Amino acid sequence: MNSKTGQASAAGPSAQLSEMVVDQVKNNPKFQKTAEIILQNCGNIPAMNLFIAETLNNIAEGEGDDWTLERALEEMVSYCIIGRTLEDRIISLMRCGFEMLPRSDLALINCCWHSRQFFRKNHGVHYNVLITNWILEECFGLIDHFEKAYNQGYRILMKLIKCGLLKIENDNIVVMEKLAQDVPDSRYPRFIWKPSLGLSGVYEGKNWLGLDSVGHADGMIRTCEKEWKEISVLLVDGNHLCQEVIETYFSTLVNLRVLAIFSPRIKSLPISLTKLGNLCFLVLKDCDLLEKIDGLEYLKALTVLEISNAKNLKHVPSDLFKSLSKLRSLNLSETGIERLPSSLSTLRELRSINLRGCCCLTSLPMLAKLRKLQLLDVSGATSLESFADKSINALQDLLLLDLSQTLVGHVPFLKDLKQLSRVSYRDCKKLIRLPNLRELSGLEVLDLSGALKIKEIQDNTFPENNDLKILDLSKTGVSCLPSSICYLSNLELLNLSEMLNLVELEDDTFKNMARLRYLNLSKSPVENLPSLSGLVNLRELKLHECSKLRTLPSLIALVKLEVLDISGCIFFEAFEDESFSHMTNLQLLDVSETKIEKMPSLSGLQNLSQLLLRNCINLTKLPPLSSSKLKELDVCGAKNLREWEAELPEYMNQLEILNLSATRLRSPPLNNYTNLRELYLRDCELQMPLKLDNLTNLEVLDLSRTRISSLQTITRLCNLRQLLLTDCSDLHEIPTLEPLVKLEALHLQGTGIKKFPCRMAMVTRLMHLDLPDSADTLGLDWTGIKSLPGELNWDQCGMPSQLQNITNRPSMIVRNLDSFRIMKGIPDLWNSCFNKFFISVCPLKKGEEEDKEICELQDGTSFQDIYFHVMSYHVEYTPFLEICGFESFPTGLEDALMKVEYVSLVENGFIRSLSELGNANNLKGCWIWSCPNLENLMQEDKDNLNLSKNLDQDNLKFSENLDKDNLKLSENLDNDNLKLLDNLEFLWISNLPILRSVHSTSRQFESVRNLKQLYVDACPQLETLFKSSQLSKNLEILHVKFCDRLKSICEPKEECTLQKLHSLNLVELPELTDIGLKLPSLRTANIRNCPKLGENLHEHFGLKVRVEGDLTREKWDGSQIENEAATSPRSL
Repeated sequence: MNSKTGQASAAGPSAQLSEMVVDQVKNNPKFQKTAEIILQNCGNIPAMNLFIAETLNNIAEGEGDDWTLERALEEMVSYCIIGRTLEDRIISLMRCGFEMLPRSDLALINCCWHSRQFFRKNHGVHYNVLITNWILEECFGLIDHFEKAYNQGYRILMKLIKCGLLKIENDNIVVMEKLAQDVPDSRYPRFIWKPSLGLSGVYEGKNWLGLDSVGHADGMIRTCEKEWKEISVLLVDGNHLCQEVIETYFSTLVNLRVLAIFSPRIKSLPISLTKLGNLCFLVLKDCDLLEKIDGLEYLKALTVLEISNAKNLKHVPSDLFKSLSKLRSLNLSETGIERLPSSLSTLRELRSINLRGCCCLTSLPMLAKLRKLQLLDVSGATSLESFADKSINALQDLLLLDLSQTLVGHVPFLKDLKQLSRVSYRDCKKLIRLPNLRELSGLEVLDLSGALKIKEIQDNTFPENNDLKILDLSKTGVSCLPSSICYLSNLELLNLSEMLNLVELEDDTFKNMARLRYLNLSKSPVENLPSLSGLVNLRELKLHECSKLRTLPSLIALVKLEVLDISGCIFFEAFEDESFSHMTNLQLLDVSETKIEKMPSLSGLQNLSQLLLRNCINLTKLPPLSSSKLKELDVCGAKNLREWEAELPEYMNQLEILNLSATRLRSPPLNNYTNLRELYLRDCELQMPLKLDNLTNLEVLDLSRTRISSLQTITRLCNLRQLLLTDCSDLHEIPTLEPLVKLEALHLQGTGIKKFPCRMAMVTRLMHLDLPDSADTLGLDWTGIKSLPGELNWDQCGMPSQLQNITNRPSMIVRNLDSFRIMKGIPDLWNSCFNKFFISVCPLKKGEEEDKEICELQDGTSFQDIYFHVMSYHVEYTPFLEICGFESFPTGLEDALMKVEYVSLVENGFIRSLSELGNANNLKGCWIWSCPNLENLMQEDKDNLNLSKNLDQDNLKFSENLDKDNLKLSENLDNDNLKLLDNLEFLWISNLPILRSVHSTSRQFESVRNLKQLYVDACPQLETLFKSSQLSKNLEILHVKFCDRLKSICEPKEECTLQKLHSLNLVELPELTDIGLKLPSLRTANIRNCPKLGENLHEHFGLKVRVEGDLTREKWDGSQIENEAATSPRSL
């Protein structure tokens, strides 16, 4: 039987589907009828049955997001009757299953749609090829852990096989079910996932370049040859390469054909990489340091090239693409390039061009000769103004054209491009006219949203026969819809929101849109809606803030409606009495901010989960609520509701959010709503003690401005995150809050509470605290506090005397940087906080993340003590501030940095040089630990400096004639920048994978004249510490450890004398051959595992060997030496 057109067997018409589903599905009253309708309309096809059965099973097992079995079964019935032919109905039903994939598993959805695209052009592939393609196409987002990514890919593979979309054949070959390949891609909103490389069209035959033999090992994904030099595929993280000699790393990999480096820490391409003559795929993702791609032209076998997120890459060599004639996929997204060379036009094999987010790109070269091009994405190229082509009609294979967020005013003609299915001009604010679309017979998605200057769409824009499914005209200047809109019978989504010139719609506008599922007219000035009677498949109707809308047409035909939003329609007064009688599928009803006085019966809304009546000030009566699935009820501000408490059901087991604020509520029956997570009773006229002890799932409780006087059961609410009691003036006491370990916000301002209900150290997650009086009056116990509340009304509670008297400098975590702004206004607090505490500034916590506790060992030593010892920190180093874990500069910290004298920087991605700290000119000590992007200690401002040294020869003459005043200004700016180092006495740097020098300019270390202690540890790229002319003459302690490439301490042009240096520590420096220092005051030295320094180092320093206890050393593996008359060896 043909898998596409087969009919049912005589025995048991729906037996096969019944056997595949779990009991919960089989026993549903609607299942049998649904199975029979599917059989009648789509036949009995095993692959289709398997997919539908697994979809229903997942929903039954709670993996279908908001889908319920009843709703899913109804949806399948509606889909399986769409289409004139049997094949159309089968594809429609398969598409229904696609739409029920769990949106919470975004990686699964991305991989599913990628596979549909991939297998349309490739029959069967080894599962490793598919998983690796998912990783390269960013179906999981950017990868930072390859084993985790590979395992995630394998999980998704098994899931897609289980549901029948993929099938496994002999030799681990994977194929996709033909029915799934034919499902149309009409996802929305906009483009949920787009391929970054378009790999589906780059392979030749069954040549998978070794991708079928990969596995994860050693933190990489690579082929599994016995010898390293034989591998042909390598996916590796840039941080891993920081541990290697990158210049020679690829020298032996002559067979390498696929190379992908994620987050490479390089400024230019290593020479060894540019010699990989067999390389077909070069993928460099997230190259935030890359500036040059010289040498790329030697990789003549390349078919795939990606260099993404290289903001510092401004230039592409003019003849590059002449050498890369085999290129099929080009991704230069998020780079800083300003133009592409004309040689791009010679790439006759090119299938995919991705220039997404190239915000400096101003123009494109000729594309008309790229006849095999399928994907052209320049979305986010916000400087792009023009195309070189007036027409791209020759690109007959083009599938996707995305010009979103560009400045293009005139777009090329799109004539007779039958394959083109998606076109986006979203936010093209200079686009004046829409090109003729009549001959785009395959067009399914057209997005014009935000194209403000489009005032008119020609009447003949849409042909009579079309397949358009999504049309977004929101935020355009169109004042009248074209007459050809009546031809859009396949339309499923129509967005007309925020069309401020669209004041009227013809009454038959929606007449032929029986398939329309989503209609959005929000913020439009229409006063009357046309008839909706033909929209029998409508799921969502959004009329948010239609400020002139007074009435609605009949809703009786909208039997499948799931979302109705008329919030903000300030003149809307009433529904028809039977408006909701047939809307059994309605899930969200939002009537907030309207003038409605009475709601019609809601008894038929059995699936209603959200009822929002916020600020309906004219509403006097609430109808009975019969939906057992109600999750959110919001009647906040409905102040004219009277005697409605009796209408609240005694049990609402699914209710999670209840907002009754500013109503006349007095004695609500709330204790049986056991699933409540959020309860808002602000400004209610409560007349009796609340009984809430059963609400153990409660996370937010707002009782502000009520007459509540007792909260005895509060300790049972162990999941509470927010307790808001502002202006509860009758409340004088609350039980201890120590059981509320998840508490993040506590508002006590305006209460009568005289004693704080627990020790501050016990509420470790507290982010916001409002106190009613001074901290001392409340008797706050700050003993052992480790985390300062993110927001605290210091201006009212003042500096507690208990904190003022602290002498042991406890650690304090600060997460809300606004605290520093508030504290600055309180002189006593501001002047002492950095001296009293070891303050660590951290980002806001995510999810269930906990603060790291400082544990204490049995002998009384704490890990904090060990931490301080490792980083050579002393208690007298004050005022002190630690900045930990930020990816961007923590705005709000500027004043604190200007005040402190000692700063520790731990695991901060934003730090590229100490210049990032701004005006921290009081800095005496600095610790820098695990900051992966720090390359130089100080970075000159390239925009403000004299650039003559960096200018090419063509501009050299110009640079010599620069105005002297400008040169003087640049020098002053440089000097201001280097003031940051003027007072520096202590510098400790560790685990900086790309630090190449402690000096990046000729003048830089001249300013570090006060440096006394320098500690350098685990900087694998460091080869020389500094030049002799830049060395601080005040240096007393120099410790250098675990720098694998360090060859010399000081450049050996001339010897330098450090008169004050008395302690030298050199450990595990395998390449160190030269010290280049005279050390007349040296008293102690520890030289260990520095084999190239020689065996008799003590003789050159004039020191005696001191062997301690049972410590036996061979050669100079750990010797300690004492000074007699130190000399300076030039080379050992």
